[in-house]
Amino acid sequence: MTLYNEIVKETKGLETSLGVAVRHLGTGEEVSFNGDELFPTASVFKVPVIVELYRQAEAGTLSLDDRLVLKDSLKVPGSGILKELSEGLEVTVRDLSRLMMILSDNTSTDMLVERVGKENVNATMRRFGLKNTLVVADCRDLLFDLVGENSLTDEEKTLDLYLKLARNGANKGSWSLGTTRNNITTPSEMNQLLWQIVEGKAAGRANCDAILDTMGKCQTGEYRVPKYLPAEKVKMQRKTGSLPGIRNDVGIITILATGERYIISCFSKGAPDTYAVEEAIARVSRNVYGHFTGAK
Repeated sequence: MTLYNEIVKETKGLETSLGVAVRHLGTGEEVSFNGDELFPTASVFKVPVIVELYRQAEAGTLSLDDRLVLKDSLKVPGSGILKELSEGLEVTVRDLSRLMMILSDNTSTDMLVERVGKENVNATMRRFGLKNTLVVADCRDLLFDLVGENSLTDEEKTLDLYLKLARNGANKGSWSLGTTRNNITTPSEMNQLLWQIVEGKAAGRANCDAILDTMGKCQTGEYRVPKYLPAEKVKMQRKTGSLPGIRNDVGIITILATGERYIISCFSKGAPDTYAVEEAIARVSRNVYGHFTGAK
């Protein structure tokens, strides 16, 4: 069975809500299913952000050793730990990037987005030829849109207000779950960005290796790409994203026995059953691994 068929057979019932792109870095074999379709990135937008962060560090615009001070006003709802910690904590830019990628910490992400600038992230994506990959909102914007309050100023979008709105059960994002006015990409473009990192083209070789090292410590989305892979036989460097109806997982898989590597990017949108999407992604990942290794 072809790799394409191995992927497609796991998408039954999810044909319009799932996109997958796969690229073997040795043979160059590439396969995609809805690979050129636009998808909301959710927290996968943090990959373009960390790339721009390391590029600016390389250019001397900022230092990864710079320390930023946590303030209550900077705390962002959703995933992460910084929102639970005390005001006044000093955190290095490097550690903020680790929190952003490993725990998908939203507060650290927004602190970094403010530091590097969304317009700079997008300019870098254009230089890489990624015409459809955009970062137009930070985590605070996304989450307040989800609870129906996207017209407030950043100062009004407090953690306490979000928790109050969320308790009321509001979940009616006007743009945060779609592909208009949102952070977006395609599976094929995300694969291209990951390839740039692997090849040391997204930034200098050492900085790309630092990005990959951080991605190798991802602690989210264990029931997606990793679920059926033999942990003792692979190295995984990943980033996930989650919002209502959205379960994304992208990364580089290294087969330890041979050193072969492949990139896989899985995106979803508008899924009525996110558990079904996670299982489909896990099965696609299993089949891709089996295709490249001969494992059953």
